[in-house]
Amino acid sequence: MNNSMKIKIILPACCLLIFFAATAAAKNIVVIGKDAALETNQQADNVIAVGGQATVGGLVENNVVAVGGSVVLTSGAVVRGNVICIGGVVVRGASSQVFGDITEINSNNFFSAFNSAVHSDWDGWSWIFAVISICFFFLLFIFALLITLLIPRPLIAVSTVIRRGKARSFIWGVLGLMLAGPLALLLAISLVGIPLIPLEIILVMLGIAVGFIAVGTLLGTFILIRICKRKESGMMKATLLGLTLLWLLGWIPYLGWIVKAIAATAGFGGVILSIFDRRPQNISPDLPAREI
Repeated sequence: MNNSMKIKIILPACCLLIFFAATAAAKNIVVIGKDAALETNQQADNVIAVGGQATVGGLVENNVVAVGGSVVLTSGAVVRGNVICIGGVVVRGASSQVFGDITEINSNNFFSAFNSAVHSDWDGWSWIFAVISICFFFLLFIFALLITLLIPRPLIAVSTVIRRGKARSFIWGVLGLMLAGPLALLLAISLVGIPLIPLEIILVMLGIAVGFIAVGTLLGTFILIRICKRKESGMMKATLLGLTLLWLLGWIPYLGWIVKAIAATAGFGGVILSIFDRRPQNISPDLPAREI
């Protein structure tokens, strides 16, 4: 497995480490929104910081990753894998050891890194796509958290519509996406409609995101109740599990992008249909909505 493929799966898989107790015993340090630290004489498999600095003073068996922060390797740091820093700098002590590659992308070298990737080979493109995909995944992940915590009812409504008619949701999703372009052209004809074009784009993107999250909720609920035989799934846990699995499936060669495209299209159709659906909302046939 090459470095870009490792990066594609490291961060999505870390979400499972955060939210499920089954992976709590793993020797990973995963921190979001603050600094991550591995003290001297300590050991971990991976050290990952999102939105903070990663400071390593001990032994890391695999990789050190910082997104939106710097990486600091003290003199006693030993990293057997790669060091990846996006949006910061890598600072190394005199006797620190890194056996893998050191990748540093920030405002100073972003364009040079991009040009180097573009003019090299497919691995360069793959690296760029991996970084963009990981950033998008975390934005979607945070958005899903906010929805499930603050306004879960719309997500339940969309999930219910999709579960009741998957094919119908997909068809409506295709129609909605096909009509989005002509509608933008109609708005562009008039001076009054031109300012509404950005609003239309935002609404379409928001609908696709909510729909994709709703599909993730259905997938996570199915796995937890039908496969894991849980009596109840919990909406947040089901959503995060489903999204993570969808994203991991999305990296399957050739088939992956089809899976995500179908999920996004059916989800968007579910959003459209849910606007007109007034039947009771319940994403699981086994549980009342208040328990999900």
